[in-house]
Amino acid sequence: MDGQVGTLTTLRERLAEGRFHLAVLGQFKRGKSTLLNALLGEEILPSSVIPLTAIPTFVRGGKQREVAIHYQDGRPEDIIVAGSAMEMNNILLRYVSEEYNPKNTLAITYVEIQHPATILRDVVLIDTPGIGSTHRHNTEMTLNFLPQCDAALFLVSADPPLTEVEVGFLREIRQKVARLFFVLNKVDYLDQDELETALAFLRRVLHENIGLEERGHIFPVSSRMGLRAREKDDTELWEKSGLSAVNDHLVTFLAREKFLVLREAVAQKALDVLNEAALQVQLKIRSLELPLDTLKDRLTFFDQKISEARQQQKYARDILKGDHIRGAELLEQESARLREAARAHLTRIAELAMISGIEQGSQTISDAIAAEIPVYFEHALGEFSARFDREITILLQGHQKRADDLIESVRLAASDLFEIPYHAPESERVFVMARKPYWVSRKDWSSFINPLSPDVIERAMPRAMREKRIRARLAKDIETLVIRNVENLRWATLQNIDAAFRVFSRDLDENIEKTIDATHGAIKATYERRKVHEEESSSALQQLNIAFRNLTSVIQRFSAKQG
Repeated sequence: MDGQVGTLTTLRERLAEGRFHLAVLGQFKRGKSTLLNALLGEEILPSSVIPLTAIPTFVRGGKQREVAIHYQDGRPEDIIVAGSAMEMNNILLRYVSEEYNPKNTLAITYVEIQHPATILRDVVLIDTPGIGSTHRHNTEMTLNFLPQCDAALFLVSADPPLTEVEVGFLREIRQKVARLFFVLNKVDYLDQDELETALAFLRRVLHENIGLEERGHIFPVSSRMGLRAREKDDTELWEKSGLSAVNDHLVTFLAREKFLVLREAVAQKALDVLNEAALQVQLKIRSLELPLDTLKDRLTFFDQKISEARQQQKYARDILKGDHIRGAELLEQESARLREAARAHLTRIAELAMISGIEQGSQTISDAIAAEIPVYFEHALGEFSARFDREITILLQGHQKRADDLIESVRLAASDLFEIPYHAPESERVFVMARKPYWVSRKDWSSFINPLSPDVIERAMPRAMREKRIRARLAKDIETLVIRNVENLRWATLQNIDAAFRVFSRDLDENIEKTIDATHGAIKATYERRKVHEEESSSALQQLNIAFRNLTSVIQRFSAKQG
């Protein structure tokens, strides 16, 4: 029964940790940080007149203000405790601002904040890199981790209204996030007529350009007023800011909705575990009730069933290994295609830069290629990872079905052989790709390209000869850049593929062993004990019948709640 107790404990922990993940999206200077600070009740996230570094920030519940800095090279994270909101703000500024960490020279992957705000009991808030800034790869980064969020708030403001950049971004994210809500910020600058005009304009643009419902709800707010209200503990001002509605609907309601769905899934799984425990107790009871000779015969027959299951397990493992190899081979093929495409793309960028680069200074060519690296490979990472996630998940879902059928055949054989009513599991076991979140597995695409400043001899060369020398150096540098960056992608994806197959193979073996131990092991242990201590059978049978009645009572209560 220890296995069932452990599983129930794990389910309880999963229920406790099932927090709602809410991303806040928006263009630079729309007020994302102020909105988050207002929801948290104090100004802990820095805001700046320049774009902040492209580093996602995750705000989780905790007993104290604490900042954890996670690095790209895998070194241990830095954990810093802050005594006040201002101190936390200053700490974050040192790591996530372009002023102190230009172009993320500190090689930070993501930042985690712990904060005692009430809202964080059920919700994890995610501050994303601003879209539409001078760094296109900020937008690509945001797009890549959106599918791992439960919902997103898209922040716009009345100064100016929705831009072409925002419309383009919204078209891209529609299929990437499960729920998308809109907040019109800075409405304290508008009178009532202006507010109604702005809301009507926003609804029309979203309907005509994005295809969203024109009647869809948009929350008009003043994040600045909301932050001031929280700092003064002014309930009336909090209501007036509009953020009370955001908090109540998007946070409280949606987090509660997710909790209820998760609770239902966990309760159904718990019911399956209880039914499995009941089967194990019933097998022990039947093993005590049957004549010893009859029990021996049935155990011998069941041994054959277990042997067949072991053979099927071996076949399943062999097929799994083969698919693992094929997945790795497909990755190599796709990596080769990506290298070719990246080489051609960067060469085109270089050729375009060459037109003006020769006259303006060859550093222009280097700058053009260097600027394109993060944009191109951030986008490639999103497509690359998403494709392999889909393909490996679909592949392993087929293996999951065969594994479940194998496990069920053992339980069903025990039930038939010992004439015990059998309850098939109700909860559907769905395989989920075992991979680190995007913001953990992301690699640094910072590029290195040799400066192309010509030496004195080269300056004296005819233009055609100078261009030939520069093109030769460019080709060499581009090849280095392509190999290094595609290898980053290939390696990260390979780690995710290997982890998925490794976790699946481990779970397959563990689940089969648990099932065999709970059925065959329970029967054999009872048989061996009866051979030595037959006189104890009556007392053991009495205790098991009491245990079975208690389990049945619990199962009935669970079933009634589920119904």
